[in-house]
Amino acid sequence: MTQPILYFTFANQEDDHLPKLKQEIDEIKEILRPLEQREFIKLEREESTTTADIIKTLAAYPDQIAVFHYAGHATGRSLELEDRSATSQGIASLLGAQSNLQLVFLNGCSTQAQVKQLFEAGVKAVIATSVPIGDEKAVLFAATFYRALANKRSIKMAFEFAKAAVELTHRDAPDFVIQRGVGMMNEETEEVPWGLYVQEQFADAVLHWRLPYYREVGLPGHMLQFIGSQFKVNRYIVMVLDEMCRYNKDIYSQMVEVRDGEEVKKDSSTYLDLVIQNFPWLIGSQIQLLRQCNRPDRARLEQLLSTYLITGMTLYYILLSDFWDNKRQIGFSTPEEVPDYLHQKREELPGYDFLKRILVLAHTMQQGSVEFFLPEMIGFLEKLQDQSGHLFKAWQYLERIKTDLSSVEEDKLEKICLTAEQALAVLLKEAAFLADYRMLTVRNISVDNPRYSKVLYDMGLGNLNALVNTSLSLYEDAEKRRKESYSNCKSVILTPDENDLRHALNLSPFVIDKNTFLNNEHIDLFLYAYETEGKYHYLAVKHSFYLALANEKGTDIIDTDMTLEDFNEGRNINKNAKIDDLSFGDAFDFGDSATATQESPKVFDLLESQFEQLFTDLN
Repeated sequence: MTQPILYFTFANQEDDHLPKLKQEIDEIKEILRPLEQREFIKLEREESTTTADIIKTLAAYPDQIAVFHYAGHATGRSLELEDRSATSQGIASLLGAQSNLQLVFLNGCSTQAQVKQLFEAGVKAVIATSVPIGDEKAVLFAATFYRALANKRSIKMAFEFAKAAVELTHRDAPDFVIQRGVGMMNEETEEVPWGLYVQEQFADAVLHWRLPYYREVGLPGHMLQFIGSQFKVNRYIVMVLDEMCRYNKDIYSQMVEVRDGEEVKKDSSTYLDLVIQNFPWLIGSQIQLLRQCNRPDRARLEQLLSTYLITGMTLYYILLSDFWDNKRQIGFSTPEEVPDYLHQKREELPGYDFLKRILVLAHTMQQGSVEFFLPEMIGFLEKLQDQSGHLFKAWQYLERIKTDLSSVEEDKLEKICLTAEQALAVLLKEAAFLADYRMLTVRNISVDNPRYSKVLYDMGLGNLNALVNTSLSLYEDAEKRRKESYSNCKSVILTPDENDLRHALNLSPFVIDKNTFLNNEHIDLFLYAYETEGKYHYLAVKHSFYLALANEKGTDIIDTDMTLEDFNEGRNINKNAKIDDLSFGDAFDFGDSATATQESPKVFDLLESQFEQLFTDLN
């Protein structure tokens, strides 16, 4: 797949200088540089653009330019380049010849009049201005638009996000004196001047167009052969690195090192660590347990199925959180089974098919023309429904084995373990796009706003996609804690860029960091599991799904009705239970235990209130 080219042109004038133009150049370059380094896109940039520069660049990349951006002085009839005024008709003719051009962005004053000529030349979509625009607003709008685009938002969503940023930041402020047009604007306007204009026949495709986030090349063939020869157990799990490298090419550099100018493979025992560290910790912790179950026996088969279940639950709760957000914003009917899913019973939990639940949610969202927070989910869903494809067959096999787990014969375990590993690897391969996201715990947020300084947010957060830290702990580095934007606190969030938390999906109350509610510096992740009598129960992901559900350790299941005393004593009890129903040690502590229980605060009551809000919104 040829990398799409984003072509940026800037022009300034000595006698009518735009002081913020250099800032726009630098900010956009900084925003898009990571995508270029990962070989998703290619950037072409002219900081002092002439007509000859545009002609030369467009000729050098026939049908490869995806976005054309101009920033500088403009009118409804021309772009004011460094050497001369380029007529709108001439620019339109050149750009119309680029068949793969998705968007023309004219970030200058009053460029709306050029839209008609661009459309007549065949350009599909244009961002243009209806009035003169302030230099500072122009920088904010452009930087916010490309930051959203870099964070996997579509053209439509990026435009709406950038417009909202300008409205929020400059709502009560007059426009600035310096304008991106020839001459000065005499009248102030409160109107946000940018418009997104799309030709009707291209509207659906263009509005949903995104920057690429996938490379055709994963691991080199010799590396795949090496993995095949080195691993007898978890071989197919390690092979998932091939797909992960298509989303994050930096993974390969962690598998090799250069010695005396030659590329040498690192110790292959670290390769499984890369799979573990590049999945969110919910899934990575389950793969870690597979390392301990290295014999083809019942314990390994159970852990393979546990990894399958936790992976399905993780994807389902991500989509359910996305569904909830969109339900509140735009509204659509909720399938009757969705609320029922959340009232699932403990004894029935191992039999639930979470991938099937994903299809129910996704179908409703697609009918409502909702854009997924995870755009990769579109391809995942298509493969999940393709009955002739590997993902569908792997899904059906794992469901069949999960249902018949207790009846699997001993002499067939070795073969079934191998096939189950292959099937699990297919699912993990199709979910490998999660390696391109960060799952973070956000404990608390404080505002740092000294006089004449930029507002920053100091956040108690930690990375649950353990690319940097192999232990689950909060960031201690101030640079990692201090952000220009913030997200919800007391939550676990998912984001494509942890430095821009405006693009984040809140996974609460489905995924929680238990110690957020206990003021403990360490991180301990739990997934929502089942409900009984209005109490919502969570399982620890550091154990096998089956071990956590059995609650053999006494504290692997927590619920929203637990008090601090219950938790400290390692009890998971119903506060309304009669004394006779409890063991002597749990119910009697030679003190006024009944009074103490009543006075002890509930630890997870915030989650209970969030479930109540969820059911209100769904219904």
